[in-house]
Amino acid sequence: MFVPIDYFFIAIYLILVVAIGYVASKRETEESFLIADRKLGILSGIATINATKTGGILLAYTALLYFYGISAFWVFIGIGLGYFAFIPFAKKLRKISEGRFYTLGDYFRKKFSPLSAKLASSINIIMMVGFFVASLVGSAKVINLYTGINYTVATILTSSVVLIYLLLAGFKAVVKTDVLQYGVIVFILALFAGTLMMGGGFEVGDMNIVSAGAKTIIGFLLMGFLLPFASPDLWQRVYAMKDTDTMSKSIFYSIIIYVVVGAILTLVGLAIKSALPGLDPDTAIIEGFTQLLPVGFGGLAVIVFFGAFMSSMDTYAFTAASSFVQDYLSRDYSKRKVVKLTRIFIAVMVVICTIVALLLASVIVTTYLFVAFAAALAVPVIATWVRPSIKRLTIEITLVVGLVFLLLISTLDILGAGIEPTLIVKGMAGSLLGLCIGSVTSIVRRS
Repeated sequence: MFVPIDYFFIAIYLILVVAIGYVASKRETEESFLIADRKLGILSGIATINATKTGGILLAYTALLYFYGISAFWVFIGIGLGYFAFIPFAKKLRKISEGRFYTLGDYFRKKFSPLSAKLASSINIIMMVGFFVASLVGSAKVINLYTGINYTVATILTSSVVLIYLLLAGFKAVVKTDVLQYGVIVFILALFAGTLMMGGGFEVGDMNIVSAGAKTIIGFLLMGFLLPFASPDLWQRVYAMKDTDTMSKSIFYSIIIYVVVGAILTLVGLAIKSALPGLDPDTAIIEGFTQLLPVGFGGLAVIVFFGAFMSSMDTYAFTAASSFVQDYLSRDYSKRKVVKLTRIFIAVMVVICTIVALLLASVIVTTYLFVAFAAALAVPVIATWVRPSIKRLTIEITLVVGLVFLLLISTLDILGAGIEPTLIVKGMAGSLLGLCIGSVTSIVRRS
């Protein structure tokens, strides 16, 4: 049950977030709106890298704990390994960018062709829209369950707050608010973990690290490992760091902190499952906090979810809008016009996603679906790293085949047994098939 102090905490938090966006907009330049003036330090780098990942996985990971117990932690292991592997690629990425890249598509444009940039951006935009919707659904469910506010009103309220500070300061606002949001998330989750652990232990069956089975564990590892190579938000942060050393340290320290936070979240999720095994996995952490935390903690719980979801939504909206404007529209536009168009497309995307969120049902299914798109994009990205001389035609065919294959398979899964973690493996397989077809085609054309 909410008490006045809960509403006070929430109000202060929302005011702070909007105020940060307003302050960040002062003395703003086009470059600060688009890429934070490429001056990110280690602290802001860690916070903004991790805040986005945490929001994207909060509800879905707790749901996985309900299905697989501690075996779901393989997701965090995969993410940790993926980010370690990404560091040398990120160094190469900064060298290639020469301080001029803004989007993932810029990499494909410089190395291959404008067509490959557009294809890569198409997958990116689909991913970002999907993740935005999943986060918006989750945040609206939080408000609805805790306060009783109508789901429609909650959805519109959340998206409106994000839209306000994004329009004010763009990427600079994303980074500034992430520092606040991630600090709040870590502190309150640690507090909740201690409180919930005092209420009892875990079920023995939930402590088997391999209970999910080999195929699902492989899916979890691939989900985590491939994600950074196809995360346009991470690429933007690589471009935004003030130097390569800062970038490397930011990613390295972010991995350590993220895995620790993942362990805390695991303890929280398993404690909730042990105490309330019959909850709907999709909203288990929300309802668990509602029923198990002492009176007066409700406002802090809402802040955790707000911080997690909003730090993801602002990134997804900005990244998708930036990719669309800079990868699809004219490259001859002035930065001032690019900023203007990015603001317009941020607003358009938020409105569209809000409408979709009003119709969507499951957070976890959405997460599986759009992580599969990330897996499909990660394959050609890694291929360009492993084999720098790879042909333009090979990459274009890989992107087309991977996208078409995944759209077909995911449609069949939705119409059939439903979306499962194995869709991630299928997404990767489709791109590998495209890579094989593209390689053979390039060889044939040369002969």
